[in-house]
Amino acid sequence: MRKIRTGFIGVGGIAQAHLRALQDQDAIEVVAVADISAERAEQTAQRWGIADWYTDYQELLARDDIESVNVCTYNNAHRQPTIDALRAGKNVLVEKPMAGTLEDAIAMTRAAHESDKLLMVGMLHRFKADILMAKAIVDAGRLGDIYYAETVTSRRKGNPGGTFINKETAGIGATADIGVYCLFDAMYLMGWPKPVTVSGIANNTLSKLSEPLLYTPWARWEPDKVTVEDFGVAWVRFENGAVLVFKTCWLMHMDTLGQTFFLGTKGGLKLEPLTYFHQQDGLLIDSVVQELPTPKPGEGFRTENLAFADAVREGKPSPVPADEMLLTNVIIQGLIDSAAQGGREIDVHVPSFD
Repeated sequence: MRKIRTGFIGVGGIAQAHLRALQDQDAIEVVAVADISAERAEQTAQRWGIADWYTDYQELLARDDIESVNVCTYNNAHRQPTIDALRAGKNVLVEKPMAGTLEDAIAMTRAAHESDKLLMVGMLHRFKADILMAKAIVDAGRLGDIYYAETVTSRRKGNPGGTFINKETAGIGATADIGVYCLFDAMYLMGWPKPVTVSGIANNTLSKLSEPLLYTPWARWEPDKVTVEDFGVAWVRFENGAVLVFKTCWLMHMDTLGQTFFLGTKGGLKLEPLTYFHQQDGLLIDSVVQELPTPKPGEGFRTENLAFADAVREGKPSPVPADEMLLTNVIIQGLIDSAAQGGREIDVHVPSFD
């Protein structure tokens, strides 16, 4: 098996998770890292036994021995390294969300088409056992046509702070940070329908409170620095007539915003616990999927990277294609734009790259 030689652009917390997961495997060799902080780049190289480090990622991209790169910068810095890497002939695995703005996501997708290189968005849920099982149920036709769905990811007290809460670095807040996970779940299981209209609400009321709330222990409470939403809900209409309700937040005074479920003409499905609802011989049947494997810590990042490397090595399609993930950016941007216009329903457009 040919080993894929790769480099990392950005060596913050998410890059460390990737690098930790890539220890003791034979498919990928990380040969260089780049970061605007020389100290972070050097420390990362030393920590993981990586030969070379740079403060200018262009030096990394200039190397002929590097076949692919992982882009692990903050959201609003995904665009340029990804485009530059694709134009330099590298395959790219970019962290989720694909970008902090729809404009950036479109530019990245266009660059992938123009370069004819592989662009994959890092989406751990693509490899989760429950999502794969749910996909198998849907693809077997057991739900029939899905006409309505709700998808939810929420935290009760989980403002992450740092680069996530500032529009300059994050672009968008909770809807892109954690919301993209459940949005992926819904779009993947529904077969990536084309969104045509979105109406949404968004606010950061709780993050702006002067009195600190109990929240994530790794972040400071900085209400004056919050310039993105911590709560968002959207009503999405698709070209095929289906409707999706999308809900997410970092903070709330509630135990849950609900759950992810799908209603079809032949059956229904919910994710937690994974349950298939249908009618058979005049009986209402609720089938709960049993004994799904529990992943080990870091296994998702390892599986994701190995799938990427296999696609590069074997010339396979991207396991998480940019063209599909672009639709999540279309919906999220639609939510933000609709909220800015008082929540009225607005048209959204999916670009063509033909």
